[in-house]
Amino acid sequence: MKAIGYKWIVFAVFSLCTFTAVAQSDLTVKVTNIPSSKGKVMIATDKGQHNMVDAKEGDVVLELKGVPAGKCKLYVYHDENGNYRLDKEDGVPVEHCAIVDLDVKADTTMVDVELADVRKKMQD
Repeated sequence: MKAIGYKWIVFAVFSLCTFTAVAQSDLTVKVTNIPSSKGKVMIATDKGQHNMVDAKEGDVVLELKGVPAGKCKLYVYHDENGNYRLDKEDGVPVEHCAIVDLDVKADTTMVDVELADVRKKMQD
């Protein structure tokens, strides 16, 4: 009788793990409107994934591995001076940046992000 009880517990745990598994996607992110080849382009999600590449004027491509399905935010910026921070002046970003709301689905593989000069947008 104990063997049947243990088998039932193992089956229940296995079933629970199977049903609660979260789908994940590997995303290719094309970042455009990079003003110079200085520094790095940094990217992170609010789910913990992150990456960086050397900046290249125009655009770069980054990979994010294991992004869970569902809603998330992408934070992207051009760290032109290489200090690994989004520099701000009076609370306003001075480096090109973007925040993107994203709904990751199982078939989501490519995302385009355009960086913006926030100071210039505020003046327009």
